[in-house]
Amino acid sequence: MRILLDRVYKGAGYLAGAFIVLIVLMILAQIIGRWIGVIVPSTEDFAGYFLAASSFLALAYTFKHGGHIRVTLLVRHFTGRARKLFLLFALAILVLIIGYAAYYASALVIESWQFGEMSQGYIAVPIWMPQTSMAAGLIVFFIALVDELILVLQGGDPDFLEHED
Repeated sequence: MRILLDRVYKGAGYLAGAFIVLIVLMILAQIIGRWIGVIVPSTEDFAGYFLAASSFLALAYTFKHGGHIRVTLLVRHFTGRARKLFLLFALAILVLIIGYAAYYASALVIESWQFGEMSQGYIAVPIWMPQTSMAAGLIVFFIALVDELILVLQGGDPDFLEHED
């Protein structure tokens, strides 16, 4: 199970990186298009969709590798049982918040799909498509948080503390 979860986090991170590359390619296409007199439609819209996708899909990978701003400034001051209780409290709060966000982001995707919502840009895109990356990123982040919470409940230290300076 550990190998599967780590692959999911890494896969989401790679997918986030791929969306960053797509942003660069879209902007390059727009620049080159301007040089040769060709308009590349909806570049800004797609760059925005790709930015949201990369931001949300990178959440779990970044969290597991210690890249988020965390409560470690406070964790350092605790030892033993107080440290474990503080970590449990912080992770439980995060699980609740991100679980709530993941649930409603997923509901938003379903609702957008059911109503057939389309973007307002030059190229109309079903809005559920870019929303899906947001929901998927939040779901994977939720799984990563639950993973860390279980690790702390079993007496271990969270993975993100291993990457602390």
